[in-house]
Amino acid sequence: MLLVLIGATLLFTRGSEFAYLKTIRNVLLVTGALGLVPSTLYFPLLQYSKTMFHLRLLAVAMVVQDSLFSAIIVLVTGGTQSAFTFFFSLTIVISSIVLARWGSVLAVSLSLVLLGLCGLYEARVLTYPWLILDFLPFSPLAVMGRGLGVNALGFVAIGILASFLGEQLRRTEEQRERFKVTLDDLRQLHETILACVAGGIVSCTLDRRVLHMNRAAEGLLRVSDQEAKGRLIEEIFPEVAEHLEKGKTVFEVQKTVGGQRTRHLMVTVSPLISRDGKVAGQILAIEDISLLKEMQEKMKAEARLATLGKLAAVLAHEIRNPLAAISASAQMLKMSQNLDDEERKTLDIVIGQAWRLNQWVSELLDYARPKRGELCKMDLKAVVEEVIMLLKNERNLDGYEIKTHIQPGVVFQGDEAQIQRMLLNLARNALESMPRGGVLTFEGRLVERDGAKEVVIAVKDTGQGIPQADMDKIFEPFFTTKPDGTGLGLAIVARAVEEHNGRIEVKSIEGAGTDFYIYLPVVQDGDVRMEWGYKTSW
Repeated sequence: MLLVLIGATLLFTRGSEFAYLKTIRNVLLVTGALGLVPSTLYFPLLQYSKTMFHLRLLAVAMVVQDSLFSAIIVLVTGGTQSAFTFFFSLTIVISSIVLARWGSVLAVSLSLVLLGLCGLYEARVLTYPWLILDFLPFSPLAVMGRGLGVNALGFVAIGILASFLGEQLRRTEEQRERFKVTLDDLRQLHETILACVAGGIVSCTLDRRVLHMNRAAEGLLRVSDQEAKGRLIEEIFPEVAEHLEKGKTVFEVQKTVGGQRTRHLMVTVSPLISRDGKVAGQILAIEDISLLKEMQEKMKAEARLATLGKLAAVLAHEIRNPLAAISASAQMLKMSQNLDDEERKTLDIVIGQAWRLNQWVSELLDYARPKRGELCKMDLKAVVEEVIMLLKNERNLDGYEIKTHIQPGVVFQGDEAQIQRMLLNLARNALESMPRGGVLTFEGRLVERDGAKEVVIAVKDTGQGIPQADMDKIFEPFFTTKPDGTGLGLAIVARAVEEHNGRIEVKSIEGAGTDFYIYLPVVQDGDVRMEWGYKTSW
């Protein structure tokens, strides 16, 4: 207002030659300039005032300055008859808002005193200072008193009304702050609840733009809430687009993010209802059912295994006994002196195929109905040496180099026969993957993981490697890439590792070789009793 006053004064008195106007102009310019100095100081003072006491002192100073400014404007524009007496009213209103009821009393009192002084100068009851009397028109005491009274009543009325409105405003502000705190608490509670929900929650508008995502949804979709807000749900979760277009409310999708394993997600779509009962959008509840799918597949595999066990029992009875008779008869015929070379070759084929079929039935029985085993202490180095000896006895190892890197003193507990069978199957597979020769390496050492000791056994080769497309199938029963393979070797290995509470990992590069790593826990005497088909700890 001071800047407006200075600008208007310069604009309307420009080029005026009247001494009276010049005097008024000079007074207004000086007043405005003097008022601007403390006004500009209020801004840094407000920034650095840290206590309510200092803020109140500053507010009182502002009220006093504004009242004095209003009095000077009234003096130079006609006294009690001035059209600018409403400046006092503005000061009263602002004081009531800033300083509450006592601020209204202060502003009304100052306004009455200063307007009274103006009236006394106007009626010439006071004759000092002389400068004011030069342009302040004289008014009889009665006229001045009537104007003063009217303004005084107005100031009091405005003060009462402003005080009432200021209190109402203050109460409303306090109530608003309470509501804001309550709303913030509710929002925080809402976000905390959503964050603690195990399933993903995504809320969208009617045009499918994301409103909010909880922490679980961020993990499932690999996108943060801030990045997703305002974007179409199809942009961050394209797998649901087709289902949403068809209006489905419950459906399953598969999602692969960042090259990780595929996740199976169950999505339930519900309407988002506004306060007035209208549909304002959609809520997508996303649940990761990958573990459930795995359990279902495992249950199916167990059911198939149970069936396989019954089949194996039948095969053992119905096939092995006739095979033994066929093989024995063929061997007796081969001992005859009346056979030519062609007949002997035919008998060799019969004996070989009978042995091969018997071997397949034996592997099937080992996988479907594992034998009960007893835990015993064994030295890993001795077990590996015995496996190497068995390999040398069953095949020609010319062109192959066998290396061992076994940490001395690695002793653990397990079923020795199954451990040997496990390593023997891995070694056979390694040799078969190197038809033209290569290097077979056995490694073993003790490691510590999560405070527990483990035995790590590695069987490595420099063979053809495993195609990436087959990596997820190599431990499945009856899966094989070899013409004469049974597909049970690695399945038996995986079953034996599982029965020992261990785990197996595979690293393979096509054309460079394959590494199998078996991790078995180091079990102390009396800790675990293992019998094939169940494990009991006490």
